[in-house]
Amino acid sequence: MKVLFVFSGIPPYMNALLNRLVDKGAEIITVIPDKKSNQLGKGVKVTDGEKASYRVIEINEKKSPAGKNQFPRLSSIIEQEIPDILVAGWPYFLQYFGDRKLRQSIRRNGVRFVIREIPFQVPPFGKNIAFFRQHPMYDEDMKLLSKGVAFFVRQWMVMLVRRYCYSRADGALAYASKGKIIMPTYGIDSNKVFVTFNTGDSEALLREKQLLASEPPILPPNSRRIIHIGRLVKWKRVDLLIDSFAKVLREFSDAELVVVGDGPERNTLQQQAQTLGIEQKILFTGGVHDPKTIGAYMSASSLYVLAGMGGLSINDAMTYGLPVICSVCDGTEQDLISDKVNGLFFRENSADDLSGKIATLLRDPELKAKMGEASFRVIEEKINLESVSERYLAAFTKITS
Repeated sequence: MKVLFVFSGIPPYMNALLNRLVDKGAEIITVIPDKKSNQLGKGVKVTDGEKASYRVIEINEKKSPAGKNQFPRLSSIIEQEIPDILVAGWPYFLQYFGDRKLRQSIRRNGVRFVIREIPFQVPPFGKNIAFFRQHPMYDEDMKLLSKGVAFFVRQWMVMLVRRYCYSRADGALAYASKGKIIMPTYGIDSNKVFVTFNTGDSEALLREKQLLASEPPILPPNSRRIIHIGRLVKWKRVDLLIDSFAKVLREFSDAELVVVGDGPERNTLQQQAQTLGIEQKILFTGGVHDPKTIGAYMSASSLYVLAGMGGLSINDAMTYGLPVICSVCDGTEQDLISDKVNGLFFRENSADDLSGKIATLLRDPELKAKMGEASFRVIEEKINLESVSERYLAAFTKITS
């Protein structure tokens, strides 16, 4: 089976997944921009194909007349490679609508066209206005995007193009279970929607976890140490976490917060901690990409908190047996966290509710440990590199049959 993926860049977690698919017998080719894409968020780490058992094709990326990124040479690559499946994520699958040569190449060569996305900030078809009133759209700098007539006109047009693409797709891969609900409203049969989930290299993390067990801890022991991992951009809401942590310290003066990551908001967040007089209780580690070091910080912590937009850091924290406190953001967290089982959901943007949830677990070490064990079972039994790769292959097999 030959699968061609179209990406804005290959993050480390996808590198691990693609290598595993190759290990399982798939021939994988990736198309990525020959320069850094503006589709990538600030500080997002990508690979350049190092340690890859798949092929990487770098080509020029341009804006379509509608302002969406696309690869003008994609049709010629289809003609050269003739893959069994073309997998395209947002916004690259929109090229299927505007590029007649691409559609012709796909049809002429019997290529299956597959869409892959969470979906995130995607309303059910025909529900744009009601959806964005209830779920305002922000960029990662927390700039409100869902305002003005022009925004809703653009979203209406995107909705129609999305329906065109989905209704003609041979399959769709969803990171989250909610894809099974949203994607079929755009005209694709629900039987063609496959929930794959998303994962980092859980096996590498488990190996690091075992090695760390025999090494000195990176920080002194503290059963009330909280950790956050992620890029320091506004929509991660680390500012909200710091405000909440200040409230927690009123009851638990020995609590500590570790913030792993870097980004444009770092100086602002450090200044916030100083203004609140709690800078001695917060450790800003800076950017850390070494799995062993990240694992060491998680091993030294007992609670993971994500105050804003999510990421695979939730999976990583659960691999280390940490309970998780987060809000409902892109939907992937709802497949990972069961409220009051392996974590707690707090009311979005509420520092009072978040601090209350943190205090609940800090007051009850036994409950916190029990939730951590439940977190690890989810990774061990449901969402890990092996199970996710199997879900991809099962979807590809059904799509090509």
